[in-house]
Amino acid sequence: MTTLRSVAAALSLLSIVPAALAADTRCRLPEQADLPVLEGCRQTAPGTLELSLAALARLPVDAAGLGTVLAAGQFYYVRRDGRHLPVVAFDNGADAFSEGLVRALVDGRLGYYDTALNPAFAARFDWGWPFEDGHARVCDGCRRGTPDADGHVPMLGGHGYRIDRRGQRSPPPR
Repeated sequence: MTTLRSVAAALSLLSIVPAALAADTRCRLPEQADLPVLEGCRQTAPGTLELSLAALARLPVDAAGLGTVLAAGQFYYVRRDGRHLPVVAFDNGADAFSEGLVRALVDGRLGYYDTALNPAFAARFDWGWPFEDGHARVCDGCRRGTPDADGHVPMLGGHGYRIDRRGQRSPPPR
């Protein structure tokens, strides 16, 4: 049984987001320095956004067709069709795609999603790290520890192992 001890940069808290923004359900555009409000977009419940057609039309998107918003302290990737996904915060922003997949916590479980915001496989881990060289480290039974001075939260305890891009266990690297 592998125990995962303090892992620096496992999860970065939103230390740059003041408490007032964390309570604000309006969507803001975190890619812009002044965090302007995206009118017609708000968080209606944790993990759920309400977006008007006008907001979707104004949403700045990248080459993959994804925009990023921040609402109630949660980062979301949003597609122009309104599909959205609450993603893990990392280094005070939305988790970056790694090997075409991004991490998201859905119903308390971590899963990996593609740029269409479809699950690569069922969300079923307590925590996981980004994919690298076709594999990701994940853990079951681990828990968040105390944040360090930089806001990084270590993952403690549990059973760690590697998975492939289908979510299947893979052997440890040689």
